[in-house]
Amino acid sequence: MKKKLSICAAAIIALAMTACDNGKTGTIEGEVRDAFTNKPLEMPTVGMDSTIYTTLSKKYEFNQELRKGKFKFVKVPVGAYRVYAGRSKYVKTRMKIETTEQNPNASLILYIYSAQVDPGLYQGTKEGPLKIDNKWVVYSTNCNESIAGYRLTMPQQQAGDAKASLAEKIGVKKKGKGKKAKKAAPAAVAAVTNLPDPRVIEGKLEVFYHNSSSVSTAITAKTYPAVVAPIASHKDCKGFGEGETKGVFPVKDKGTDLKVEYVAENLYKITGNLPKGKQIIQLSQDGKTLQTYYFEAK
Repeated sequence: MKKKLSICAAAIIALAMTACDNGKTGTIEGEVRDAFTNKPLEMPTVGMDSTIYTTLSKKYEFNQELRKGKFKFVKVPVGAYRVYAGRSKYVKTRMKIETTEQNPNASLILYIYSAQVDPGLYQGTKEGPLKIDNKWVVYSTNCNESIAGYRLTMPQQQAGDAKASLAEKIGVKKKGKGKKAKKAAPAAVAAVTNLPDPRVIEGKLEVFYHNSSSVSTAITAKTYPAVVAPIASHKDCKGFGEGETKGVFPVKDKGTDLKVEYVAENLYKITGNLPKGKQIIQLSQDGKTLQTYYFEAK
């Protein structure tokens, strides 16, 4: 009886091994590129989470192609995987893929970028990321219901003015005959700067946005016509100085959606055609504004 059971067990194991050997497999291959230059990166590290497939394996046989930024894993059982790519001093990225018996192969491009890139808006160039300085951020306002706009002017306290202001508060002492006297400090005159002109582009927007932290929900981007309007019509907005009666505001009901694509960890590509004229571009998440930029489309 025991002998018969052993024979049956051996048959079942053999059948299972045969089924595994006959399972459908395919090839996962692709290329790793710099997100900003779109150029292949030499010798990246690529792998598939929770599997034996990695370019760091001693058995990896495609190192010559890896020097060109290309990778390949063969005899990969069909299924769902997360492919990752990285490189020294670069931000690692991951991509979900799924193969089937009907389509056992997959070809993909993975983008990574320098870990030295700060949060903000960038242009991609052949040389690398070119940051678009947000020189309007100090003019931005906080709004509870309407979309954030900009103030038209900004008082700038100069170094000399700051010293004079401090002297006014504490009094400037000078030596006299047998007594000390206070000398009034000169009145501080605050310099005023105007809202800088918008960044001018031809109309087609193609930029990258690096968020400061990981996000669990999607980032959205919209562009709105920018108009000068009374501050009284946006009473929910704060941040305007005394005496200002007008500001630059987006026209809330005339927004145009921009396309936002995930590129790599914390990095998104934003594209779209801006309507002609001055525009305020709003980047937001969960209904909260992350950043606004001032553009003019020719």
